[in-house]
Amino acid sequence: MRIAFCTPFKPLDNPRPSGDVTIAQDLAAALGEFGHEITQLEHFPAKWIYWKPWRWGPGMNALRRMIEQARGADCVLTYNSYYKVPDVFGPAVSNTLGLPYFLFSASYAPKRGKRVKTMAGYWLNRRAMLAADHVFCNKEPYFRTAGWLLPPERFSRVRAGFHAQGFTRDPAARERLRKQWNAGNRIVLCTAAMMRPGVKAEGVQWVLRAAASLAAQGVEALTVVAGGGSELPKLREEAKQLGVDALFSGQVPRDQMAAIYSASDLFVFPGIEESIGMVYLEAQSCGLPVVATDHEGAPQVVEHEGSGVICPADQDAFSKTVAALAVDAPRRRAMALRAPQYVRENHALPEVYRQMEQTMVTMVEGGKPCQTPS
Repeated sequence: MRIAFCTPFKPLDNPRPSGDVTIAQDLAAALGEFGHEITQLEHFPAKWIYWKPWRWGPGMNALRRMIEQARGADCVLTYNSYYKVPDVFGPAVSNTLGLPYFLFSASYAPKRGKRVKTMAGYWLNRRAMLAADHVFCNKEPYFRTAGWLLPPERFSRVRAGFHAQGFTRDPAARERLRKQWNAGNRIVLCTAAMMRPGVKAEGVQWVLRAAASLAAQGVEALTVVAGGGSELPKLREEAKQLGVDALFSGQVPRDQMAAIYSASDLFVFPGIEESIGMVYLEAQSCGLPVVATDHEGAPQVVEHEGSGVICPADQDAFSKTVAALAVDAPRRRAMALRAPQYVRENHALPEVYRQMEQTMVTMVEGGKPCQTPS
């Protein structure tokens, strides 16, 4: 198939680290590995577009170019649609050219239809989901709520997919970085996030408090925090106030994160409102056990008591879980061995998208969709 690939949220070449960009890139790559031709449609920033009438003219011009780019395609596939960035382009391209239209990762949230600020986005996103020939849900909450809008044959669940290339344990990097960090025999906690205001910065705060609790128990630890963002100076200051020995690396290119994971002993991040959390898959693929909470997406990508521990979304529970694993080297080693295996068995691309690909092919050829197991 020739697939016209639409990304209204973020472009595939977005330079800022982002789980959404990684998922979109991996999705396109996986479909390419199945032998399909991916035509990337022009990206037009559509966030809050319904509140920006001055963007509508340029948006229409971009849509006309997308339609030309999609001529000769067999279908349209859009990654990500929700109330802030509803897919207004994919359905228009599909309708104009008479092509099947698929949505990957669409969030249906009726509460957004009850607020003035988000009402237009809710209805535009609802319109896109109803227009889709099939909606693929890569997040558990999206799968649940899709059933409030669509009949069962119009949507299916897809497990989070991950390309492990470049994410394997690197003993040489471990030795080099631990020496550079002057880590010695200390336990090294690792976390990674874009430290912007809100739940990302709050998550790093949880990590720092857990590290402070470790220090209060006499456990020598180094906390490595990877990532940039506007809240970084405040978090640095908070670490000092808590007496935490923390190393803030700043923004790290994704292809260098494997070295940091390899040099660490435990990946810790609560994942508050984290829809999936690609960093959990990256860390586990490098043989790093994980501590996360059950607040949102982490349980979808971490094997509880296998590749890591999922604890209640409570600061005290999180700190206690981090401490329990920090002082239990045999348990950590067992999880470190299991973690890459778990990722290979449950999230390896392209195979995890095989059923999705077959559903698309069947529908493009005019048949009934394959039923993806729930």
